[in-house]
Amino acid sequence: MNVDETAVVAAPIERVWRAFTDHADRAEWWDYLFMEPVAGGSLEERWTGEHGEPVVTRGLVTRAAAPEILAFSWSDDGQAASTDVEIVLTARGADTEVRIRETGWNRLPDGAAMAADHRAGWRVHLANLRRHVES
Repeated sequence: MNVDETAVVAAPIERVWRAFTDHADRAEWWDYLFMEPVAGGSLEERWTGEHGEPVVTRGLVTRAAAPEILAFSWSDDGQAASTDVEIVLTARGADTEVRIRETGWNRLPDGAAMAADHRAGWRVHLANLRRHVES
């Protein structure tokens, strides 16, 4: 029940890394995420749930190895356990493969449903990232 999404972006790996880790750059395509992209850095995502309720997701960056790996654990306020996200960037010539894996759904009572929601969310984020760095 892991989430595993991959996209190839027509941009160099350093450009894609910057899109994830530079606050101003990230704000152009994921403006509701604040992240300190260093190991031990904090993470906060403020968004609106399906019924219009405000939701805050908080986390901790567990690994930041430029320009290839960004990893963090996060959970919504009140969630029983966190999930773990690993973003791996791989240079493919002039392009970059972006692979996002999110694990830990088995720690949550509604993990399967949440994994499906996150899978859809990561697809949106990847599409937004691609549009941003390829423009």
